[in-house]
Amino acid sequence: MIAIMLALLATEQQPREVDVARPERWIPQNLAPIDDDALIDFVRRPFDPMSDQTRWPRSLGTHRGVAVIVSYTCSDLCPDYTKRIVRYNLLPGEECTRAGGISKDIVVPRGIGTGLRRYCIPAVTDPYQR
Repeated sequence: MIAIMLALLATEQQPREVDVARPERWIPQNLAPIDDDALIDFVRRPFDPMSDQTRWPRSLGTHRGVAVIVSYTCSDLCPDYTKRIVRYNLLPGEECTRAGGISKDIVVPRGIGTGLRRYCIPAVTDPYQR
């Protein structure tokens, strides 16, 4: 029994690999431009995961010429623990930085727990996305 507990403890202390969010392929072509204020307003607006999913937006527009999409992640107890992430439709990293975004690791539902996924988020939304 003690050996099992020690093995579990050792597993928990190993660094976990971070998933990287990939760009979506389904983005509409003629998205309207949105400014910083509209983006911040949307991100700060409370999100109710129990609301009608057909009303959840999947794209918001373009910010600085880059498509802004909304990702919804859920795991074992959907839609109760659904998390909303507003992000650029870019890979995190150099391309993200050039577009005025930041690469950020965000805790998202995974399996029966949580894990980290790295997103390219608009820099103006950083204080509001955890």
